[in-house]
Amino acid sequence: MVPAVGWSSRTQWAVYAAIVAIAVLLAMVPATAPYFAWLFGELNPPVVVLVAGAVGAACLAALRSLDGFEILSRGSTMRGVAVGACLATVLGIAIVIADLVFRYPEDINAPIPQALAFYPSVGLVAEVVFHLLPLTLILIALLPLRDRLGTHRATWIAITLVAVAEPSFQVLFGGETPPLAVYTWIHVFAIAFLQLYLFRRYDFVSMYSLRLGYYLYWHLAWSTLRLKLLF
Repeated sequence: MVPAVGWSSRTQWAVYAAIVAIAVLLAMVPATAPYFAWLFGELNPPVVVLVAGAVGAACLAALRSLDGFEILSRGSTMRGVAVGACLATVLGIAIVIADLVFRYPEDINAPIPQALAFYPSVGLVAEVVFHLLPLTLILIALLPLRDRLGTHRATWIAITLVAVAEPSFQVLFGGETPPLAVYTWIHVFAIAFLQLYLFRRYDFVSMYSLRLGYYLYWHLAWSTLRLKLLF
């Protein structure tokens, strides 16, 4: 389904620029440096976030032109954010149950208060690396097949392929063993696919809000409780 008509380009880009600016500022918080180092090595976190934001802008421009994706949809963004909040709640409950059953490592989450700055900024990088960039590249690659596949089918093929990226990364570099690795892959695939559904149905803000909502449950609320209850 093609999302509702978006706000003016100026408004949409202003919103995206604000998201990137906030993410860059949060990445500047010195206490988050050790957690960024685990992902980015010696690269400067604010620079990485800024570059990711620029790549994301290029991808969003292409996706708006290629397939009508929006950054902010007129009249439906709040609905998309509400749907994202509901999905984040369901997924948050699911990961808590999985943690109780399978037990993820004690140090899997960054602690509070560092988490408050770390996860929103690294979440933007994840959206670009795992969603915006691969979706743009795959849709471009499928352009010669659009007449045969149809635009709708080509878009959902691309979305399904893109949704595989983040769970595969998590399992390959997470060091988990079955059955936990299997659950993690399925769980993260569900998150990614639902995020991309929100992007297609509503807009980028809705997609990003689902990630932030999920982070609120898993990396913030439950992260604090699990250390007291499980370890």
